[in-house]
Amino acid sequence: MNLPLLFSLLTGCLTFSGYVVYNRGIFLGTCKPNVVSWALWAMATILNMASYFAMTGDILKNSLPLVSSVACLVTFIFVLCKKNSARLSLTDMAIFCLGMASVFAWWWFKSATCANMILQFAIFIAFIPTYRSVWKNPMNENPVPWMIFSLAYMMLSVTVILRWHGNNFDLVFPLLGFVLHCALTFLIMLRRKCIA
Repeated sequence: MNLPLLFSLLTGCLTFSGYVVYNRGIFLGTCKPNVVSWALWAMATILNMASYFAMTGDILKNSLPLVSSVACLVTFIFVLCKKNSARLSLTDMAIFCLGMASVFAWWWFKSATCANMILQFAIFIAFIPTYRSVWKNPMNENPVPWMIFSLAYMMLSVTVILRWHGNNFDLVFPLLGFVLHCALTFLIMLRRKCIA
């Protein structure tokens, strides 16, 4: 049995199912995402997918970035159709600037690794408003898709370890994603328990 392939497929399936659950919330009106934020998320995930694939050169390590970038784009289009709009926040501008900086760094230094590490800062910053929102009102987010995303990042981390070639930077994206998604899942559940 090819374990890396199995974990890669599980990662892609978990990521897809997390987006299905999240988009169902949008459709049912239990979640009201911001179209500007999702436009930036779509940009960041597509750049992350491209730089992570160029960095690792391994399709099995890229199941989550590939599925996530397509699903993020679909979610953005879905949110756009729902016409949820808002002004660009400072966090949104920071994510956009870091995305552009990663493209420039990739071009200037000819380093996908450099571009991908810059994008990890953008991903980290992008979680801050969601943490704040959940702290104020834990009902703003459903913990289920975030838990599914956490499992997907865990599976991706296992895939990267099983296909290890000695590059420590390969683990930054999946481990950061795992920590950020787990922290959000636990924050939602903790805050919901506190207000119950």
